[in-house]
Amino acid sequence: MLSCFGRDKTISLVLLLTLLAAGARFGGNAEVFADEFRLPDDRPVLDRAKLESCGLSVLESKHLILVTDAPLVEVQDLPVLADALFVELQRQLGSLKPDLNGRDFQLTGFVIGAKERFEEAEVLPPESVIIRHGRHIGYQFWMNNQSSPYYRRHLLLHEFIHCFMMCEHGMADIPPLWYTEGISECFATHELSEDIKSSRFGILPATLNGFEGWGRITEIQNNMTELTDKPTQWQSLMSLESVRQPKDINFASDLQYAQAWALVWLIRNHPELKPHFSPMSEARTRGEFRDVEQSVPAEVWQRLAVLWPLFLASLTEGFEVEHSFPPLNVAASKPPASGKLELQSGKEWQATGVLIKRGATVQLTCTGRYSVHNKPRPWISEPPGITIDYVHGRPIGEITAMLVATDGSVCSGRIPVGREGSINAKVDSELWLQVNDSAASRSDNSGTATIEILMK
Repeated sequence: MLSCFGRDKTISLVLLLTLLAAGARFGGNAEVFADEFRLPDDRPVLDRAKLESCGLSVLESKHLILVTDAPLVEVQDLPVLADALFVELQRQLGSLKPDLNGRDFQLTGFVIGAKERFEEAEVLPPESVIIRHGRHIGYQFWMNNQSSPYYRRHLLLHEFIHCFMMCEHGMADIPPLWYTEGISECFATHELSEDIKSSRFGILPATLNGFEGWGRITEIQNNMTELTDKPTQWQSLMSLESVRQPKDINFASDLQYAQAWALVWLIRNHPELKPHFSPMSEARTRGEFRDVEQSVPAEVWQRLAVLWPLFLASLTEGFEVEHSFPPLNVAASKPPASGKLELQSGKEWQATGVLIKRGATVQLTCTGRYSVHNKPRPWISEPPGITIDYVHGRPIGEITAMLVATDGSVCSGRIPVGREGSINAKVDSELWLQVNDSAASRSDNSGTATIEILMK
């Protein structure tokens, strides 16, 4: 979705002339002008009579002109939704620099059903610009119409965000793709309100219903299941390092978009990560972004690499922020000298503080009773779990383990433990435990299990 199409020579010349004129106006200091204003609006004037003759409709709001051949009943609210998004972007990502001529920020978006109508109207981008789902150039974007109402809105918002993020410095100097695509996916994920202006952006979907066509969480879940028993592939496709430094720099797969969204959502919402990563919100250039990356302590990056697979293993619609994030600070979770740990049923992955060397084995013995639901009455479970319901393919309430390499490069996937079990580490690993349940339904759990940990 991120366009690699650079500004042509004509646009560069227009910018140069504008800068020179502004330089004269501001005492010859064109550099000051470039720092104070966003790039000039490069949109061609629309021939609305011609558009109409080609079967295209035009809808306009303060921040979006929409050109489309879709039925108006399907798209009439999109400009107002874009206006609501603009307000939220300004609030959370920082205000845009002003336009030299005092114009409001506005884009032209093309939602395409029958491509030939747009060809006849001469409003498509150059043939070299391939529109897989959506593409943007300057203050314009193009997208194929979608059968899912949710994903039509989502894709339009995604491209709108790209234009917002790049209108100050253009395409030549941008943060890395995992972030630019991730932040666009993050804020485009929305919940529509009856009052369009009150719609919510940057959410994590509570259910599958109403978000048809998006599928980011499903994509991650499927790949986690498939790749956790294939360490080499997991390391090259799913590890934090592979997301931040992908072998293929072009975003071509749905998995890459899903991972970018998940990582940006994680660092924006995890209470222990937010203070370190919040300055990224206002980074517009690669240099600004690199400065923020380098300001994050090395130990935070190392801990994030370990938390990443734990987060992916838990990620689900309705993920409960207060109960389901793995803790960043493991020191406070170390078991006492007796080798026993109290495991809370109301928390997701919990750190044991136990490091298992490569080739070593740990023996776990689990006791206790706890509840995994309280409606209509508590479901009382012991470490083997109860077969009245299954989560992740295992009985709800079952004690479950996961090993994560100390550098976060590989993970074991879920390991059923039950009442007792022995776990062997193939690499130097941290041991994490949980009472098996969905990360979307831990708030009504209560009680603890006692885990005795013995190194062999």
